[in-house]
Order: sequence, then structure tokens, then C-alpha cells
Amino acid sequence: MEDNLETSLTGNEKAVIVGVLLPGDLPEKLDEQLTELQSLLDTLGVQVTGRIVQKRQKLTPNCYIGVGKVQDIKDLAASTQAKLVVFDHALSPPQVRNLEEMTQCVVLDRTGIILEIFSRHARTNQAKAQVEIAKLEYLLPRLSGAWSHFQRQRGGGSLQRGMGEKQIEIDRRRARERIARLQKQLEQFRKEKATQRKSRSNELKVAIVGYTNSGKTTLMKGLTKSQVAPKDELFATLETNIKTIDPRTRPKILLSDTVGFIRNLPHGLVASFRTTLDEVNEADLLLHVVDVSYPHYEDHIHVTRSVLEEMGAGDIPQILVFNKVDKLNDPILPRILRAAYPGCIVASAVSEKDVLNVREHIYAFFRKNLLTFRLSIPVDNHNAQSMVYRNCLIIEKDYDEEGDHVLFHAQATRATLAKLRNYIVSVEDESFLTDKVESEP
Repeated sequence: MEDNLETSLTGNEKAVIVGVLLPGDLPEKLDEQLTELQSLLDTLGVQVTGRIVQKRQKLTPNCYIGVGKVQDIKDLAASTQAKLVVFDHALSPPQVRNLEEMTQCVVLDRTGIILEIFSRHARTNQAKAQVEIAKLEYLLPRLSGAWSHFQRQRGGGSLQRGMGEKQIEIDRRRARERIARLQKQLEQFRKEKATQRKSRSNELKVAIVGYTNSGKTTLMKGLTKSQVAPKDELFATLETNIKTIDPRTRPKILLSDTVGFIRNLPHGLVASFRTTLDEVNEADLLLHVVDVSYPHYEDHIHVTRSVLEEMGAGDIPQILVFNKVDKLNDPILPRILRAAYPGCIVASAVSEKDVLNVREHIYAFFRKNLLTFRLSIPVDNHNAQSMVYRNCLIIEKDYDEEGDHVLFHAQATRATLAKLRNYIVSVEDESFLTDKVESEP
């Protein structure tokens, strides 16, 4: 089954893109969506030779758009030598089959294009498994003799016949079996990741989220001084990268760069990438990066927040970072943003000064959420002292009169302090002692 999933897209194709304007839709918004679809195809190396838009009162169940407009698509594709037609909407399997018969072209929808980009960008075994599950679930209802773009391209002649009902059922069974095997692999990945996260429980965690290509990787590179190379393309990051903001900081602050979001992100991808996106759910703080140079950046904010809600991460504290301010021609907009979004940061991820400002905002957020306490640890208990040095911000260190105990005046998270509960002398927030420490195993 795996061999049948290889796409026929080589990067040299030409395509016509199609959008539908329904009552209540704004023409400029549809134009932006088609421009984004063109960017998705650019990422695959597909050349867009034309776009067609139809105004309709409602969609048609047979071929999504009107029959006359389908003929226009066929004529435009023929005149521009395009063999691919891509719709900016999700199509049902029967709609795809009907459109292919009528246009004599390979027909894909937005979901299929996004899946293909994810497939090409997957590098690790985990990412490959996640993408393959989403792709198989997408293809499963489409397995028929009339759906085989992921195996071949059609010419302009008569369409090839189906492979027979028996073969289709065999392929569907093999697809379901493959999904089951991959899900077992992902479950093992989840257990390993959960173990890794447990080992990082003493550390503070920040996750960078945002619309695809908003500059998340560039910001991470600046914050962590890492060698991660940002790419100016959609969905360049599929695997979660985790780096320490500053190795000298105590408690240690980990920063993770996650997969970007996009409007109409296939639900199968959100589900399949749960292992990767768990880093978001485990975060103490989210850096929500927004490309402020995009004219309708509010749409990107809404999409990102909607996906976060779907993931169950909607209640995690966020800092809005309006990125790419260096590309703005409006000098007043930063002032407007700060008034409209209190606590936001207006920055450029390529500016060292702005990146330092973002870093200071992260530090300030955690400083106000740390607990201040005093500890008394026996001088021969090196493990407990090591935990203090690794995970606490030490304000003052001293010894008792007998020299038998090390006295620490420090700050740390509740999780760290819970592990040091046997050595606590005092805590500023006394409720912590009863509400948190006593409940620890």
C-alpha cells in the first residue's frame, strides 16, 4: 500500500486553481485564499497558469461548481497546457471523479496539496508516520479506479477503467491495516516523548506557535542562538525543535518551535500530529507569532487561536509577537497594535534588539510566577544541592552555625519545590505548603 502513495507531482506541472464565491463571502478574502493556495503550489514547484472564480448561490453536489464553468476550466487548462486543476475547497470523492471526467485533468483539493507538502517535508520517522496516517485516511474513501493521481498522471485521452471491485476492497483493507500499524508506532513515540517531558518537569517550557511562515523559526534562532536555518516557504518545520534559551538561566527555560497552522488545516493532520503538538499542551507559555506585514493578520490570529482551542491549549497564557515589523510601510500601525493588544510585542525577528526584548518579556512572565523560599539541606546531600543549582534561581547561599546544613534563599517553580519539600524552611506563598506539597506522592 505504501508504494501506491507516491504522488505523481514532480514539480514541473502546470495548474489552474479554482475558487467559489458564495453569498456573504468577500471577493478580496477569496482572492487572498487563492493567493495562499498558489503559495502552497509554489512550495511544491507547481506553476499556476490561471485562476477561475465562480459566483454561486449554492454548491452543486455533482461537481461542486456549474457545468458551464467546468468547461471554462477545461478550455483554460488546455490553452495553458495545465494537467492539474486544484480547488481551494475540500471535494468529495464523487465530485473529484466527475470533475476529472469532465476536464480530462487530474483534480486535487486544498487538503490534498497540504498533505503532499507535509509528506515532502517529513524527515524523522515520527513525522513520516504522522503524515502517512493522515494521507491514508484522506485517500481511503477515494480508493477507486478513477482516483490514482498519487500513482500516475492521466493523458488527454479516454480515462482508464477501474481495477475492479475486488482489488479496491483489497487496497482498502491494506490501507486500514497500515493505519493500525502506524498508529501503534505513534503510540510508542508518544510514550517516549511523555518520558522525555517528564524528565523536563523541573524546567520552564515555552512553545512558539502561529500561522505558517510567520517567522517562528527565525525568532527561535535569535532567542536560542541556534543554527536552525529558517526557510521562506510554507510548513518548513514539521518536527518539534527544542532548545534552551540560555544555558545559564535558572530555572532552565526550554523553547520549542512547532508546526505552523493554516486555515482549513485538515483535521486528520491535527490528530496525527498530536505527538508533536503535545509540546504545545505541555507549555507554560505560548509565543503566538503573527506576520504583521500580512494585510489581514487578524485572520491569522483567529485561525491560530481556533486550532489551539481544538487542541485543548486555548487556556495556556500567550504573548502576542507581531513579527516582520521591518516590512511595514505604516509607521502608525505598531502604536495601534500596542493599544489594541495590551501586552503584545511588536518586533522583527531579524533585529537583535527586538529579540532581546522578546527574551526579557519571557523572563518577566516567569519571574512573577516563581515562588520564593528558604531551604536547609545537609551538606552531605549532594543530590538535593545539585537539584537546587540546576533548577533554582539562587538569591543567597549560606551555612548554619554548626556548618552541617547549606541554607538557600532561592526561587523556583512549584514542581521543583515539591521535589525539595523535605528541606523547606519557609515559602512566601504558604498555601503552597498545604495545597501542593502535601499532595505530592
